[in-house]
Amino acid sequence: MRSSRLAVLAASSLLLAGCAVPGQDGAPGVALQTDDATVTTADLDAIAAAWEEDSDGAVVPDRQALATAELLGPGLLAAAAENGAVINEGVARTFATEWLRYVGIEDPEPSDAVIASTENVLALYVATYADTNGTILEAAVAELPESTVISPRLGELDADTLVTSAQGAVGDAEVMGLGNYSFTAFIDVNGFTAGTGSWAARG
Repeated sequence: MRSSRLAVLAASSLLLAGCAVPGQDGAPGVALQTDDATVTTADLDAIAAAWEEDSDGAVVPDRQALATAELLGPGLLAAAAENGAVINEGVARTFATEWLRYVGIEDPEPSDAVIASTENVLALYVATYADTNGTILEAAVAELPESTVISPRLGELDADTLVTSAQGAVGDAEVMGLGNYSFTAFIDVNGFTAGTGSWAARG
């Protein structure tokens, strides 16, 4: 089952890589683009596939949520440091390892993609708990440069949607009694409104 899902993800990436989305400013196949980085649809699919592979199917992130973390995570690392939480590759590796162990993987060895993704998820987690009113998250959206490109397939990045989703993750963590693993709920945080195509949906 897992191999068939990975094949579907790979196929969808190949198809999307060759065609532009109506209304998209970036090059065909680009999901996100800032002054510092470009994230393609294939990149998002590869991150999703890495999570599913490393977790033996226990963690299957939504592409919109992955895009949210990829876009905002790097900028939130400084905010996390200002709140006494230094997040780097070593910290992310430790948390990713514990995350995989929590979902039942024995002797987990997280891939580089999962470690990098965890780093961004941790940044969202710290930003949310550092200011439960959502001010830090709202600022992260507002401070994105005007040149930022977002594929219409993802939808429109919206600060209110982001804050609501992040606060929902806090509630989910409490209801599920995640405790020290509360950060795991933040892999589903999504700041995008509904996209223009099925590519943006889980599945």
